[in-house]
Amino acid sequence: MASSSSCSIDVSKATYVALSGASQGIGRAIAVEVSKALGPNSVMLLLARNKEELAKTASACESKNVKVVCTPIDLSMATEKELFDVIDASLKGYDITDFNKCLIFHNVGSLGNLAVETGKMDNVQELRQYFDLNVFKVISLNTQFLKIFEEVESRVVIVNITSLCAIKPMGGMAYYCSGKAAREMYFKVLAEEKKHIKVLNYSPGPVETAMIDYVLAQAVNDNLKEVFASFKSQGTLLKPEATAKKCLRVLLAGKFSPGEHVDYFDDEL
Repeated sequence: MASSSSCSIDVSKATYVALSGASQGIGRAIAVEVSKALGPNSVMLLLARNKEELAKTASACESKNVKVVCTPIDLSMATEKELFDVIDASLKGYDITDFNKCLIFHNVGSLGNLAVETGKMDNVQELRQYFDLNVFKVISLNTQFLKIFEEVESRVVIVNITSLCAIKPMGGMAYYCSGKAAREMYFKVLAEEKKHIKVLNYSPGPVETAMIDYVLAQAVNDNLKEVFASFKSQGTLLKPEATAKKCLRVLLAGKFSPGEHVDYFDDEL
């Protein structure tokens, strides 16, 4: 991680936080960890499809310092106006200048079809649906966020939850690798253009979530199944809480370069 021209990110004052994919796993863990660090008069907007699980995350985040707004929404189907309105509604009663920092965590994501070999991917409609959720709607949500906070853009901090698969190919995961790579590059370009905005691409490492069981059940690539089976059998999977803590430490230290890809296993400066 780069250390030059770095500065810490202070969320001990009033802070606005939006987080997608907040109903389970890494998203829930990040929401809880971030909520602990927030100062008085902070607001958290939690987004996910599952209303019941989202409410559990909200309950774990609520405190005297934090107002939690949880909005069930299918990001893959949401229009640009709906995304704008969801953020705007969470700010009712506030002025954007009230917030010392304005954070957004893009955690929403899916694995895609693991039951088709890369050389046989011919379902264009399925590919469109995958990229809608994992790339296009992420970009759209980010754009609406920037529109709303344009006046205080220098206070904006963006965290994209990425993967080692964004920079290293993994056989059997063409959907996932391609989507993560496209998404990460978008944020790198954004960071290049808007150097006054802090942008972090955080790779959480192999985490103990439902993703592991999905890979073992759906993957047709034997090497992929073997890799994930070894993660599980050898007990090397990380707990969501562990990677969430690392993500927050990296973020608050602010030592990453614009758009930098930082992995859980990278040394902290």
